[in-house]
Amino acid sequence: MKRSTIGVLALLDLLAAPAAERVQAADDVETLKAKVAQATRMLTREGLLASSGHVSVRIPDSNLALIGPAGVSRAILQAADIITVDLDSKQVAGRTSPPKETEIHTGIYRARPDVNAVIHSHPLHSVVFSLTGKPILPVTVHGAIFGDGVPIFEHVGHLNTRELGDALGRTLGTRRALLLKMHGAVIVGPTLEEAFAASLQLEENAEKQLWAEATGKVEPMTPEEVERCVRQSFSSFSVAKRWRYYVAKERAALGE
Repeated sequence: MKRSTIGVLALLDLLAAPAAERVQAADDVETLKAKVAQATRMLTREGLLASSGHVSVRIPDSNLALIGPAGVSRAILQAADIITVDLDSKQVAGRTSPPKETEIHTGIYRARPDVNAVIHSHPLHSVVFSLTGKPILPVTVHGAIFGDGVPIFEHVGHLNTRELGDALGRTLGTRRALLLKMHGAVIVGPTLEEAFAASLQLEENAEKQLWAEATGKVEPMTPEEVERCVRQSFSSFSVAKRWRYYVAKERAALGE
């Protein structure tokens, strides 16, 4: 059987689900701020964020987004630290400053009305593929969601202009993630929980692919295998399960 990555439209169809499950929950702004802060802390604990990197969500029914600030440690970020920006990357509210690379987020929100959450991470293993240009392949059950590919944005350096933000949105296209060359990754989702889960799954898949390629030839999933694994492992239940696990892990670490 010929093995290939699944087409973009086919994967989008696979990821379609009842609207009530796929649309950003009708949380109020304060709840969304708390979720942005919590996702940031949890991703920092897992090594995907450190002193840099940021998480954002679109405020439903608006041209505004909530984003983690530039100058507060990601490890201790709280809801009160979250900044509000418009889709031109101008600060609307917040007691500190937004990150210099806010255009990573707003560029995608302008290009993708279906996206309600964006994560800019600095993953160890995924970034390796941006150095070599070798594609990230769907080689694990949880990596199947990247069966339509993970493109590389070729600009090297900070993404801090509208022109770069728009170019980033075009490179991402309809996909779930891309790599920033020699820099990091950008992962999106219709909800913050889904973008959070996908961020972890991108890095897990990349790490296993690197180890596998060190031992021999790697065969990606067939389109049929991608379809099966997406349906089985990336339902709203699976996403919520993963989010709850990391929430509980943080609470346990804090002794709550």
